[in-house]
Formats: sequence, C-alpha cells, structure tokens
Amino acid sequence: MKKTMVLAILFAACAGSLAAFETKKSLDLPAQGLRELEIKAGAGSLTVAGREGLSAIQVEAEIVARHVGDDKMESYLRDRVELTLEKRGDAAVLVSRIREGGGLFRSDDAVINLKVSVPKTLALDIDDGSGSMVVEDLAAALRIEDGSGSIRVDRIGGAVTIDDGSGGIEISDVAGDLAIDDGSGEIRIRRVGGTVTIDDGSGGIDIEDVEKNVRVIEAGSGGLAIANVKGQVVRSR
Repeated sequence: MKKTMVLAILFAACAGSLAAFETKKSLDLPAQGLRELEIKAGAGSLTVAGREGLSAIQVEAEIVARHVGDDKMESYLRDRVELTLEKRGDAAVLVSRIREGGGLFRSDDAVINLKVSVPKTLALDIDDGSGSMVVEDLAAALRIEDGSGSIRVDRIGGAVTIDDGSGGIEISDVAGDLAIDDGSGEIRIRRVGGTVTIDDGSGGIDIEDVEKNVRVIEAGSGGLAIANVKGQVVRSR
C-alpha cells in the first residue's frame, strides 16, 4: 500500500513538472507612413517575410510556457508576457519577451515564436535574444543583432548588417553590401551584389559569387573558402 501511494505521489509530481500551455496571439498595424520596423525579441524563433502589396504589419505569436498549467495561464500572460506592436514616429516597434520575475514561474522555460509579415519596402532593425531566425524577401535594408541561434537571410534588396554571438549564418541573394561581425558558427554566403566584410571569431567561412570586394578582417579558427569574386579579396589577418 505504501509503495503504491509513493508511486502515485511521484507520478503526480512528474505530471505537474511537465505541465505546459500554448496559446496564440495576433497583432497588426497599418504600414502607411512607416519607414522601418524595429523588432525587440527575447527567446523563441523568429520568421520575417516581405510581401508584395501588403498594407499592414501582421504578427502571429505562439507563446509556449513549460511548467505552467492551464489554470495559471491567464495570470502568466498578464504578469510575465510582453507582446506589443505600436507606431513611434515613422517606425513601428514590435516587442516580444518574457519579463523576469520571481515566484512560481520560471522565465527560462518560456518562449515566444514569431511569424511576421511586412511590406517588402519596409526596412528592418532586429534585436534578438535567442532562437532560430529567418528573414526573406525584402527590398530595403536589414540590420540584425543576435545573441544565439541560427540565422538565414535570403533575397534582400538593400544592405545587410549582422552582429551575431553564436550560431550558423546562411546568406544568399543580397543586392547591397553585406557586413558580418560574428562570434562563432559556420558562415555561408552566396550571391552578393555589393561588398562583403567579415570579422569572425571561429567557424568555417564559405563565400561565393560576389559582385564587388571581399574583405576579411579576421577569420579566427576554421576554414576559409572564397570563390568567384569580381572585385578584390583582402584579408587583414
């Protein structure tokens, strides 16, 4: 009898520790008069795609919180989740993060996964904490500051600037200049219309099909392969 009771208690405790909830939220903001979208995101995946003819910024957010049961969902969303999209001058600002705090809720057990659709002509300024990132189909400039997680950028009509902590980076079809300051992780670059500048800590670098110059400030550790560059290739060290 005692053994059965102990097993039942352990099972209940394990079930409680595995409790989780998922919920979805939608945000939108008219894009008329906007020049740029600033994204300030914490943990979670981020996908941003430009859309031809779109007249608004559209956000689909999936909030996933482990170790939080359905009965605590409303209080968790109210007290710990910050998810806003608002206009500030000629820029839109999207904030998506889990607030720090004590009590029963653990902030490291929650993520907000974002899917964002924007007009193609809107510039992007992204400050991201952790999680994978995909940005594609933009006609304007793109700036990314990222803590950790993989980054994929594809079909960008303007210049691209990336400051990354760790995680692989894959870039293709950039019309303007490309500058990457990277801590660690593999870097793969294909088809850039401008000049490529790389400052890398560690991880292999593979660059191919660049219309202008390639400048490698530092390659760190890892292999370096450069092919089909129409301008100059300069390696500082």
